[in-house]
Amino acid sequence: MSKRTKPSSRKRQQQRHNLPATIAIQKTALSVAAESTPPPERRWVHALAVGIILALSSGLYAWTVDFPMVFDDYTYLKDNPFLRDASGFRYLNNLDEFARRPGQMGLDLDLATNFILRPVAYASFHLNHALDGFNPRWFRALNILIHAANSVLIYALLYALLRRFVADGSLQRGSRFFIAATAALLFAAHPLAIESVTYIIQRFTSLVALFSLLALWLYFISLSAKSRLGAWSLRAGAVLALLLAMQTKESSFTVPFMAVLLDWLVLGSRLRLAAFRALPLLLCAPLIPLLVILTATAQNGGAFDLHGAVHIVNDRVAPLNHWHYIVTQVTVVAHYLRLLFWPVGLNLDPEWPKYESLWQGPVLTALGMLTGLIAAVWWMHRRFRDDVRFALGFAFTLWFFITVSVSSGLVPLPDLMAEHRSYMPSIGIFVLVACLLDRLRHASIHSVMIRRLVPATVVILVGALSWKTCIRNEVWRTHESLWENTVAKSPGKYRTWGNRGAAYSHNGKEEEAVKCYQAALKIEPRFQNGLLNLSNSLLRLNRPKESLENTFKMIEMDQNAATKPPVAFTLGLGLAGVGRLDEAAEIFKQMAAAVPNDPQPHKVLGLIYRHKNDPRRALDHYHQAARLQPPDAHLLSAIRDTEAALINTASNR
Repeated sequence: MSKRTKPSSRKRQQQRHNLPATIAIQKTALSVAAESTPPPERRWVHALAVGIILALSSGLYAWTVDFPMVFDDYTYLKDNPFLRDASGFRYLNNLDEFARRPGQMGLDLDLATNFILRPVAYASFHLNHALDGFNPRWFRALNILIHAANSVLIYALLYALLRRFVADGSLQRGSRFFIAATAALLFAAHPLAIESVTYIIQRFTSLVALFSLLALWLYFISLSAKSRLGAWSLRAGAVLALLLAMQTKESSFTVPFMAVLLDWLVLGSRLRLAAFRALPLLLCAPLIPLLVILTATAQNGGAFDLHGAVHIVNDRVAPLNHWHYIVTQVTVVAHYLRLLFWPVGLNLDPEWPKYESLWQGPVLTALGMLTGLIAAVWWMHRRFRDDVRFALGFAFTLWFFITVSVSSGLVPLPDLMAEHRSYMPSIGIFVLVACLLDRLRHASIHSVMIRRLVPATVVILVGALSWKTCIRNEVWRTHESLWENTVAKSPGKYRTWGNRGAAYSHNGKEEEAVKCYQAALKIEPRFQNGLLNLSNSLLRLNRPKESLENTFKMIEMDQNAATKPPVAFTLGLGLAGVGRLDEAAEIFKQMAAAVPNDPQPHKVLGLIYRHKNDPRRALDHYHQAARLQPPDAHLLSAIRDTEAALINTASNR
């Protein structure tokens, strides 16, 4: 590279002569670029756009608010012992004990892991419960509000990113509006978002998107703030939003890096400058790995466990090989892309084959598809270097792959594929589509016709996606309809049959439930929950002998099963049902001692002693149950009948 030479004296004089004009031009350009509020005549356009986005996001889901809780809504919410009691949020007082507590209670350690890594999300669930118990209406109403806010934040973020290009004349104001509105509307309407909205527990994915988008929006508007104080205030807000995101779900780990990437690729900043400006965000990145390592170490008895940290949510019974997981995720990510462009075959619990080599046919096909997409968008970015739409499209294509990488590679998860994992990554594809459509609006010689046709196409597309969302939401109306749909699409997965059986049992259809549990156990004979639920359904059908046989099968598979309260309870009922009352009484006494605040063992003990013609001891246990909970009609009736029996016994003496 040749050295720069000093300008001649004549040139220096000319530069000094033109200096005032140059300074004036620069000041004018800076003042335009720093403009952060739309002109007054445009404010109604933003209000209308935001109103439409909110109406669409809310309208597509408002009618689902009273749909029942399903699947993991029970595991992580309704049956979660840490959620009701606010003391669970003080886990930092004794992290080691809290991290191991579920194991001591016979529960999955993931209950504590989730709570430690996602306290902000659980705080929102706790607030819902405090306001109206486990009524699904307000849980789901908040989910819908979050989804609507996310759609608006996409519009706001894109508008902020494209501000300077409208100011310098390299992008039309109409293009800025079209790209932002189109991406937001596609996101709001797409049925792939259903799992993150209608499925209550997956507020994890929608809430982390809310805080992540908020952090990025605050960060990028801070870059054009009019004052240093305003810039630092916005930057502080961005850091706070990012910290909330990182305490909501681990996928937010990528957000600081996305801030650098967007600044570099879209705004054109030097990479070093982009990284320096985003330093407050980047300094937050170690928080999630640190919490994961601390939790894994606590669950490992205090010994540092890096492998356990990486596999902290892996299947504990049959853990997935990390490389096999990564290879399989190539096909999964390709499937997410397919669903974004053609949302047919949506499935709550899909069967997905595990792959072990990159050279397997489906993996090679998927890898070629993903590589081809990146290469094509990169080529367009390089070919049309001066068009910010292609820079934006390329950056958000990388957004898709980077944000999906946490669940589809970095950490092996027990379920190979889940639709809610594509919620935040999908934003990248919607932005790419919006950029390409806007380019098409201006690329044809028949521009007038195309400019009208493209927006009409967007309206039709949003309408079609909205219709598909309503059709898919209808499947979630009842437990039965959801799991009948899931079994039809995943008939070889034992868990789908087990959940279909639970749905039938929930509605009192025990015969149908038994058939479903038996189908699940035919696929996986060691399915312990299937055996437990089968035993309980047989008890309700007054078939205690068969129930007891299945309970003993479960105990033979796992010697520790009998120590778990749900199994012990079922075992005790089965023994009582076949007349082995003394053995049953001993089990329920142990349960009452182990869980002194649970009224159920006392209720059953009262019933057992009534059958043993010992009304005095029966009455003691009934009264103990009444002290532990407000007595219901059945308990009050049992107390009255037992008191009458006690009086008759005394009078006969």
